[in-house]
Amino acid sequence: MEKIVKTLKVRIKNEVLTRRKKERLRRITRRDTRIIEKYVKIIHHNRRRLCMKTKKGEIRVHRGKLDELTLTTSRLKKVEERRETVPHDLKRMFPYCSHDEFQECRDIAVQLYEQGYRPTPTRPQKKRPRRQLINKNRFILTNLPKEKNNSISRWWVGIRDSLDTWKRKTRYHQRLWLPLEMSTFHQKELKKGQIKSLELRYKRSTSEWWVYFQLEVLPPSSFPCPVDNSSSLPPAVLGVDLGINIPATGVLLTPKKKLTIKEIKFWHTKQWNRINHRYKLKHSRLQRKAALNDQSGKKHQIYRFLGLLRRRYRNVKRAYIHQFVSDVVHTIETYAQMYDLFVVVGYPKHIRDEKGKGKEKGKSTRYFRRKLHQWNFSLVLSLLRRALILRGFAPHRILIIDERGTSSHCSRCGKEVSRPVRGLVHCPSCNYTFHSDLTGARNIARKFLSHLFRPRATTITDYFTGQKFSLTYYTVCRGLSHWLQSQ
Repeated sequence: MEKIVKTLKVRIKNEVLTRRKKERLRRITRRDTRIIEKYVKIIHHNRRRLCMKTKKGEIRVHRGKLDELTLTTSRLKKVEERRETVPHDLKRMFPYCSHDEFQECRDIAVQLYEQGYRPTPTRPQKKRPRRQLINKNRFILTNLPKEKNNSISRWWVGIRDSLDTWKRKTRYHQRLWLPLEMSTFHQKELKKGQIKSLELRYKRSTSEWWVYFQLEVLPPSSFPCPVDNSSSLPPAVLGVDLGINIPATGVLLTPKKKLTIKEIKFWHTKQWNRINHRYKLKHSRLQRKAALNDQSGKKHQIYRFLGLLRRRYRNVKRAYIHQFVSDVVHTIETYAQMYDLFVVVGYPKHIRDEKGKGKEKGKSTRYFRRKLHQWNFSLVLSLLRRALILRGFAPHRILIIDERGTSSHCSRCGKEVSRPVRGLVHCPSCNYTFHSDLTGARNIARKFLSHLFRPRATTITDYFTGQKFSLTYYTVCRGLSHWLQSQ
């Protein structure tokens, strides 16, 4: 079973913290930010020596070579393995930091650089939290028993205070103990998984410190092993087609030979369209004001309002995406109670290259291209897959395949179709008219079923994760072969 990483957010009791502890937290965070930015600049300056490209074109940074450029090792027992001098001696620049904390900052910098972050002289530094690992005893989480009458808090987290250690000239680090506001919900979530790391973050809007725990959760297995075919429920395949105007459309292929209204599902929210349109109008008005007030002194105020509006729009959009994913998951759970269900979702990976660039760019409007490039389909797929696995779905039951060509072919006879009206497709060969999103969802499920009957096929690949699953997991789906015939 695949493990899932969850984030648990716990508030620190800021009203109890002393002035010294707040100052220590602020200094540690600022120091870590400067070290991470320094690491990113060193990686970018020595990118030919440190970076390499994978077969997929992704950039990977060699951590061992980076340590040879930045960290000295003068305390090793073997003299021949010691590094007395390095080109970029970070221990000399930041004497208040320990060797383990340097490596944690290095991992964050490598992750940022691999994700596309590049240093610029004009960009202001953001506070970047350092992820502290528990497997090397970076921090301690303790729970005081009820017998000890502690009026402050029962839950405490102790982190390394290397600033105090350097002053005392000792090799053993001091602890900075922070009281946590732990509820029963947090305690239940901590029991579900294993803590791997934590991050300290400062929230400017409320002037509070928070702790983010990284939990590694093993989801419960609520489905029987499909190799044994022990399920007494009839098999079914749910094809899901993601869209821009209609967020998702689902078609359920069952042993029945006809579709009914119960097997067709649209996940659509009209309220989000109204909110999205209102935010876009406000954004365009502010941009117009900024262009007109170019020479006046009000331009910086308008840009500040633009930044606030973008952040608010991003938060509202993410909230609606989470609500939409929860609706999809609820529908899938109801189908799973009636059928031995397999979920197949189309992955529109190359749609931006096909519709938003090149020759196809002239066939689409500017408004459509803007909506296309603001479409967060990767976020939807990751949230959907994560939510289903946490509810007990096995990873091979959530398959993400390439959806190329599914909306341009008839779901009844398989030939190319035309679109006389937006939202409808018409097949001239069989004279069949159907909704375009339903056609795409039905063809996604048929594409999955057709792969099972290929003569030399032994595995099927998930396009989103790159995992390969054996076709023996899907032997129960061979009873749905009647959907591949022309109807």
